[in-house]
Amino acid sequence: MIKKLFSFFHKGDQDASFVLKKSFLALSVRLGGMISQYLFIFIVAKLYGPKEQGAFTLCFTVLQLFAIFSQMGLDNRLVRIISANRDNGDTSIVKTTYLQSLRLTLIASSIWAIATFLAAPFIAGIIFSKPELTDELQQTCMAFVPFVIIGLNSAGFRGFKNMTGFMIFKGIQPLLSAILLLVIFYMKSSLGVVDAYTYAMIGTCVLSFITWWRFSKISHAAYKPEVNWDQMLSESMPMMLTGSMFFILGWTDNIILGIFRSSEEVGMYDAAFKLSTLSAIVLLAINAIQAPMFSELYNKNEMGRLQQIILKSNRLLFFTSLPLTLILCFFPETILGFLGEGFKGAWLALILLSIGNFVNSITGSIGILLQMSGHQKQYNNIITTTAIGSVLLNFILIPKIGLVGAAISSSAAKIIQNLISVAYAKKKLGIISIYLPGFEKLKFLKNKNATK
Repeated sequence: MIKKLFSFFHKGDQDASFVLKKSFLALSVRLGGMISQYLFIFIVAKLYGPKEQGAFTLCFTVLQLFAIFSQMGLDNRLVRIISANRDNGDTSIVKTTYLQSLRLTLIASSIWAIATFLAAPFIAGIIFSKPELTDELQQTCMAFVPFVIIGLNSAGFRGFKNMTGFMIFKGIQPLLSAILLLVIFYMKSSLGVVDAYTYAMIGTCVLSFITWWRFSKISHAAYKPEVNWDQMLSESMPMMLTGSMFFILGWTDNIILGIFRSSEEVGMYDAAFKLSTLSAIVLLAINAIQAPMFSELYNKNEMGRLQQIILKSNRLLFFTSLPLTLILCFFPETILGFLGEGFKGAWLALILLSIGNFVNSITGSIGILLQMSGHQKQYNNIITTTAIGSVLLNFILIPKIGLVGAAISSSAAKIIQNLISVAYAKKKLGIISIYLPGFEKLKFLKNKNATK
């Protein structure tokens, strides 16, 4: 069945076949991770309801926000340096870069954890108007350092092109959380969702560190700190800016929803948001392996091959995301009902979010294309502008129409960001990074770049 799927989409094209086969491996690991995440969401929703789901979402959002500042882009810098040096046999570069990054992130994440613990009453009571959230926010602070270390170790695996190592710990953590939460619930313990998540995070951190250390084989390598901290941060901070903009686009709706609406509404929206990402699962897998291929073909000026790979990848994305999107749009209440009756009120948000993710899928890895072709600054400008617009729209709509307003803001930002990026790629690169049936029959799409 899988071979037939590959054959249908690449039709003898070796480049596209490579992308699809590598994507299938990444997709398999990603699918396992998503199943564990949905299992955790299902258990929280079924056993605790929308209110606890919302409280956990707010705590996790705060964790992710401050983790970006703790990582300072050093995880992305680690990927770049390992990718550039993994084949030269000098493991001292890998060890030095990793340990320097680890030291900085440990210091930064510890500071942010302490600061958040002390500021928890203010964040819960003043910002979110939910003083009952204080204890859970303080408990979340225990997960700050482990969360950042897992991210750094995953970046190390990605630098070595080990997509299994890159993705697997993101799947193990929610699975451990789900198991621990079931134990806590049926033992009638006083611990809750945030406790289960935090302790699972600590366990996953230990496992990821041991696995990465053995895989990288850097224990006996020399440590040569030739780069000072100022230079490291000057290289990594621009990457942090991009990450923070993506966070704003992906999570600011949860924060603003938490400021103006109840925890129940946050929980309903978060469930709809996560379910809507089902239609983008193949895109997530393809994104994981596209960057090196895009970079190689662009630097060789093989624009015709690059166009064909993008076309075939996006065609796969269209036909895999369309059925899932239609199911989510036609049966939203039924799907949300599996989580509990209290979640059905998010049916319209689920439809809107699914549409946004569908557009995101059919435009493919457009962000990676722009970054790998030297247009990262322009792409950052697109993301920043869109993120600012999303924040403003959230502040306007959420107080009036709640989670539906959050869904409108999120989907609108995602659609606008992708379409502007597609238009920019067409203008500057001559590449069309969007697929709709019939596009491959247009002569200009096949021939425009063939002579370049």
